[in-house]
Amino acid sequence: MRPTAALAVALSCALGCDPGPRPPPPVDLTPRRGAIVARVGDLALTDLDVAAVAAERAITPRAALELLVRDALLAVEARRAGVAGPVEVADDAWRARVQQLLARDVEARFSEATVPAAMVEAGLEARHAELAHRGLRRVVHAVWMLSPDAGVAQNEGALARMLVFREELLAATQGHPTAAQFRAAAQAIAPAATLRIEELDAFDRQGRTPTGSVFVPAFAEAVWALGPAEPLSEPFVTTFGAHVALLLEEVPPLTRTDDEARAIVRSDLVLRARADAARGLVMGLRQRRRVQLREAALQQVERLARRAP
Repeated sequence: MRPTAALAVALSCALGCDPGPRPPPPVDLTPRRGAIVARVGDLALTDLDVAAVAAERAITPRAALELLVRDALLAVEARRAGVAGPVEVADDAWRARVQQLLARDVEARFSEATVPAAMVEAGLEARHAELAHRGLRRVVHAVWMLSPDAGVAQNEGALARMLVFREELLAATQGHPTAAQFRAAAQAIAPAATLRIEELDAFDRQGRTPTGSVFVPAFAEAVWALGPAEPLSEPFVTTFGAHVALLLEEVPPLTRTDDEARAIVRSDLVLRARADAARGLVMGLRQRRRVQLREAALQQVERLARRAP
């Protein structure tokens, strides 16, 4: 404060006058190093560590602390096992220590050579439509829903209604209805509680979709009998009811071979096994090593994070 301003305030106070409201003190949103949020063994994790990881990864302070605790457990174990020397959170080799331990105790146990062939084949079967399909079909269909124990009369009645629907749609569209025309015609013949209309994910001859869903064989067989010249199916029955389907798109085959797809499946299985093993390692370390969390200190970091611009 300048001397003249200080003098003015002093004179005002001496005369008993209120100098006016004072501005609020600025809020310091910077965590102070030394505020320990957690301890992993003899390693301290501070508020600045948590704030830095949260900002770097755009995650909450609580999630950042979980990552720090995980890496601290691994880094301390690396030191104990002789894989690395002294551990400091700010050490540039922090991540390297963790990776050294994982390479020794996790990655070395799981490689492409250790994945059973049967597991690879099962994975390929489940993901064939995603990785190496030989063509997919995408359709919209209408199904007159029937219970699995529906009798012959109910099945025949549903088929008769769907046949009328098909013939009227063919006549109105010269045999090539659009998806919108199909939907409009289907909605006109029965309430939604009786007739379901769905545009489905593309699927291969076995009914497999790239997302892992599988349609019943009778449905896949009926759809794969369709083509551009005759895109509208005859009525057919599955365990869900009586259907009519309209072919919307033929997805061309992928160029990837089955062997290339197997390599992808095998690599993904290795990565998944390593991730599971790393989680198991951390859980075991957490049970054996003392992890002390200071909830009040963490909540303070969370409050500061919410107030930060």
